[in-house]
Amino acid sequence: MSDSNVVTIYKVQSISSAHQLDLPYDSKCNRVHGHNYRFEMYITGKVDVHGMVVDFHHLKKVVNSLDHVNLNDVLDVPTTAENLAIHVTREIIALRTSGLHHVKVRVWETETAYAEFEQQL
Repeated sequence: MSDSNVVTIYKVQSISSAHQLDLPYDSKCNRVHGHNYRFEMYITGKVDVHGMVVDFHHLKKVVNSLDHVNLNDVLDVPTTAENLAIHVTREIIALRTSGLHHVKVRVWETETAYAEFEQQL
């Protein structure tokens, strides 16, 4: 396969996790609670010698590291959907040392609300 083949892959994965925020105003988010998160990952890059942009199994492992945990124990930043999108994007980028062009992660916190982060490389 040619080294110039650029492909976009897409992976969806759902997890359940707990978290709590420390907001300076009265909010139910200041109490420990949970969400059924949905992650949508879009990765564009060159196909490697194995015929992949990124192994789907590796993407699954990145998201599964956040499954059934208290996110406050995993992240060093407020555990918002915005920061989850940034975190997962950076973890995906760390999977490959070269060949990635663009990574976008959308994190659905509820069925009607999501945060999205993308990075051009």
